[in-house]
Amino acid sequence: MNHSKRLSTYLGTRSTATGVPGLVEMSQLEHAERVLLFAHPVGGSLLALQPLVRRLRDYRCVGLEASLEVLVDGEPAPSIQELARRYVAGFGDRCPDVDVVCGWSFGGALAWEIACLLARQGIRPKVVLLDSTWRFREYEEPTPSRRLREFVGDALRSGGQAGEWRSDSPTAAAEALGMDMETFSERFEIFAHNSRLIGTWWPTPGDLDIVSIRATESSKSDWRETTSGDVDFQDLAGGHYDLLNDPENLAAIEKTIRYGLATTGTVADTGTDHGNVAPDLFASLTELIDTPRWRDLVIRSRRMDGRAIAEAYRELGRRGLLTPDWPRELGGSGTSTRVAVELFERFIATGLPDLVYALTVQIVGYFVLKSGSDRLKRELLPRISRGEEFATVLYSEPGAGSDLAALRTRAERRGDRYVINGVKVYSIYSDISGSALVAARTGADGNKYDGITLFVVDLAAPGVTVELVDTIQPERMCRVTFRDVEVDSWRRIGADGRGWGLLDGALAIERTGIDHVVRAARWLTALRAATGRPDDLQLLEGQVECATTVARAATEVFLRPDVAATDTAVAKLYTSETCQQVGHEVLRRWRTLADRTDLDDLVREELYSGLTESPGLTLSAGSSEIMLSTIKVDLGEEYSRRCREIPRRFGPELVDTLVEVLEPVGAGIRAQPLFAYSPTRRTALADTLAELGFDRMERPEDEGGLGLGLTAGCAISLSLGYLGYENAYRPGPTGSRQDRVRHAAYVLGLGVGLFRTAWEHASGREQFGRRLVDLDALMFPLVRSYAEMHAVGTRLYEIANTAAQLDESALRRFELVQQDAMVRLLRAAMQVMGARGITEWSVASCFYMRCAENIGLLDPLSGKERC
Repeated sequence: MNHSKRLSTYLGTRSTATGVPGLVEMSQLEHAERVLLFAHPVGGSLLALQPLVRRLRDYRCVGLEASLEVLVDGEPAPSIQELARRYVAGFGDRCPDVDVVCGWSFGGALAWEIACLLARQGIRPKVVLLDSTWRFREYEEPTPSRRLREFVGDALRSGGQAGEWRSDSPTAAAEALGMDMETFSERFEIFAHNSRLIGTWWPTPGDLDIVSIRATESSKSDWRETTSGDVDFQDLAGGHYDLLNDPENLAAIEKTIRYGLATTGTVADTGTDHGNVAPDLFASLTELIDTPRWRDLVIRSRRMDGRAIAEAYRELGRRGLLTPDWPRELGGSGTSTRVAVELFERFIATGLPDLVYALTVQIVGYFVLKSGSDRLKRELLPRISRGEEFATVLYSEPGAGSDLAALRTRAERRGDRYVINGVKVYSIYSDISGSALVAARTGADGNKYDGITLFVVDLAAPGVTVELVDTIQPERMCRVTFRDVEVDSWRRIGADGRGWGLLDGALAIERTGIDHVVRAARWLTALRAATGRPDDLQLLEGQVECATTVARAATEVFLRPDVAATDTAVAKLYTSETCQQVGHEVLRRWRTLADRTDLDDLVREELYSGLTESPGLTLSAGSSEIMLSTIKVDLGEEYSRRCREIPRRFGPELVDTLVEVLEPVGAGIRAQPLFAYSPTRRTALADTLAELGFDRMERPEDEGGLGLGLTAGCAISLSLGYLGYENAYRPGPTGSRQDRVRHAAYVLGLGVGLFRTAWEHASGREQFGRRLVDLDALMFPLVRSYAEMHAVGTRLYEIANTAAQLDESALRRFELVQQDAMVRLLRAAMQVMGARGITEWSVASCFYMRCAENIGLLDPLSGKERC
């Protein structure tokens, strides 16, 4: 369905009625703890807010959708204040208690006025305003034709469609939006009236706290002139409509609504402005890690001195460095997850054992923050934030291995308590932890996925026994036995017997991979210090940089209430295997390194850590084989859509348009066989791109272009490769840095196209009575290549957004990583294709040869490819 039809379908229906005029249910939960009220934007519909609502599935989301019934109500509302009064007056006793009032654009003004009215009734909701601005000049009524164009443009862009609309005909406008004239007339009247209201609006003074999220390319209204309460300004990249159409901005807004945290940066941000408190945190950390005392604590901690580990983490907690992105009442300080990750990377880079943090904060802490009871949050999370208590995870059991659903530990309900009996194995740091996240069975035998319940258990409780199990690595494992251990019901996570779904989410939290990449970076630093031969490590360095980008991106996903294991399986697979490769490099050199007597103590500890810890990296939190199975199931029959998601990251509208237009094109371009190069065919393709306007995407606006930047160019190049065309999009000088980035995008597109071809073949081809796609031994290498392409695409997107600041060596390292990944993809895809793949007429062989012609590294001096 195109954007216009989607908009028309939405406007032609109404959500479930609440019995309150204008108030509709956007997502209703039976037992939602919090209620979020959305105020409509100027056009009156809630369509633009739907992507945000989908990310807040644990809220009851209600919205005000404009109607002439409320807007006119005898006579047109003369002001936004009056419109807000009409809405609030209609609430009566039928509107639920509102915890958060949110509005975008015009809706921010309406949300503020509604919040002020609710405050007079004793209700003081959180106020979140999304790019809400107003004019400080006298309002001028536009001409009817201009108003019509404004309405259509706003409706299209709110629905995610770019471009301008220039006709003056209401009939043509209705057709462009896919509306009948009755619906069109109503919506246009609402838009026109609300536009007058916002044009003449002056805010009501108030004393409520505000979070004002602003688009960097929009005007900057200062809400401090309106309220005597606190105002938290947060700027997100892009323009006015990008706030609700960009996934990274949506993730930042979601987090602000959910936790009330400052979200001044997202994964893709490159700036260093992290809010008012962040500079102090970074300064405090720098002061700490530059001291001899910290170095001593780190060395002792590396040698598993429990007292040193505890002292180091208590000092980090005392300075507010462990959980800065948690809610303030639970020990946080109002920063973004990006700041928390950067702080973690910095203090772990000094050599402090990272699994203590990963288990305590990233897994148990965040899981309790997300799903725990209020009492559990109050009693446990501040202690974790202060570094006073560590936590561990107890899932695995003897004989169960990675099959968590095979667990036998049982928890019997007795009144307000449970009694747990069972054995857990292979846990880390249980000997110094105060709490553990424990999975146990509470239901009757039956489906192994039913009847599992999660608890946070006090490891000092009577009946808990912790035994150390020596391993080859410094971080020892533990065996934990529960004998009639009593656990209060408030320590239960979620509903009784419904733990498998939560467990799936808990595992997703473990799989961001941020702990793997910081460890890999430390081991690489030690290798460089010990060998003094950085050129030998360029590929590994590039892979670690790529894995770091993937892990940071995953941290923006795992806090979502609807997170699933598949969301972070790619991150876990790629980061753990990349980290393991660094460990294997230590293994290859160990005979020489072990005899060195001139190595720094920390360097020696890191090298030994890389040698001994790397074997277990692909086992914990789900083995690589489980990750591959998870990704394979997720691909399933959705492989085509999943493939398209990789290029769509760079510009969904561009990619969708190119694929839609070019895929079925005949005589103009595909007169030659697919992939057959000829100057005529290349010229025809370039002409087609120009006719579609794609030659203007990167051109600056003052030169008649759209100024969309290098990411748009990558979207076009990716799409051409995905479709199997030659790269006719080369707007800049050959061999320039920007041209090399576009070339990398084109190569990635070729890889995605070959992957799709191989998967399609495997889905339809049978041997020995089974489809090829069902043979894990054959498909796993191809699935691993999909994960690598996903990772390469994530890193390439970051590079495209930071090309101006990127140094030559970083770009060359990325090119090495991509080349290495593409070789593995080609091998895996051609193996799946079998003999059919090497026939000259097959699509796979054409992709293969085109990849071979393009995966060589570009010489930045000559612009020529060299393999």
